[in-house]
Amino acid sequence: MTSFHGLLAYPITPLTPADAPDLDVLAALVGGAARAGVDGVVVLASSGAGVTLAPDERDAVVRAAVAGGPAAGAPRVPVHVAVSGTSTREVVARARAARDAGADGLVLAPFSYLPLDEDEVVAVFEAVASAVDLPVCYYNRSVQTAYDVTPGALARLARTTTVAAVKDPASTPARPAGRVAALRAATEGLGVSVGLSGDPAIVGGAEAADAWHTGLAALVPEEYVALRRARASGAEPGAHVVTWLRDLTEVLAGLRPVSGFHALANLLGVPTAPPRGPSLPVPPDGVARLREVVARRAPTP
Repeated sequence: MTSFHGLLAYPITPLTPADAPDLDVLAALVGGAARAGVDGVVVLASSGAGVTLAPDERDAVVRAAVAGGPAAGAPRVPVHVAVSGTSTREVVARARAARDAGADGLVLAPFSYLPLDEDEVVAVFEAVASAVDLPVCYYNRSVQTAYDVTPGALARLARTTTVAAVKDPASTPARPAGRVAALRAATEGLGVSVGLSGDPAIVGGAEAADAWHTGLAALVPEEYVALRRARASGAEPGAHVVTWLRDLTEVLAGLRPVSGFHALANLLGVPTAPPRGPSLPVPPDGVARLREVVARRAPTP
């Protein structure tokens, strides 16, 4: 059911005041994104703070997301699960648990205490492919992991593992122009979806790509769907949509990433406690800046 194409929304994991995942709110987020027209969701990634959750919490989140759309009367969209971990054993265990909970695909950023080299990266994906028969999106977190996947390495992964997509940063400093084209050329004929992440760059007009991966789209899916559809068709999106999304991403860029999404969620009527520590809540001045932008959001039909 999954292709890792189109607009992929990465919801937060809402938390109750007792610091437990709020599965009802999560299901509503998934359902709302599906009704708005996103092409898939990814849970437990950076936006969803999956590394802070225990195995039973992760399992419950995946099951809630899988059931969330249909339960809310929304279309069923593919649900992908981020399974990154600090060891291959942990990654494989999370991949198996995601499969058993109904995941359609996996998203994996390979990392370790020490930066990995290409052979070590490939070995992680080979281990996942041996354990779980699900398509995998390579999450290229080059700044955080100190390993930037090359076009040749991506092609190697596509040939020898279940890697079917890449999520590449659109806004990394000194990222060369033509990066999407280079990744596509290296994987031609291998069925790899080349996607981009980074809301400021995407909203600002990044290179055309097979997919957009964004946490913000899970909170404001109507605007993001309108932007994606307009750009994909070569049309000009509504000026208010672009201006509003640019203003919103500018404010969020000045806040801690997961904390900013939780604060924005509350302002949009999505109840959640702040993310688990060590992330700290957004300070009052940051909340005020977000509130000012949210107040300028146009009513949705």
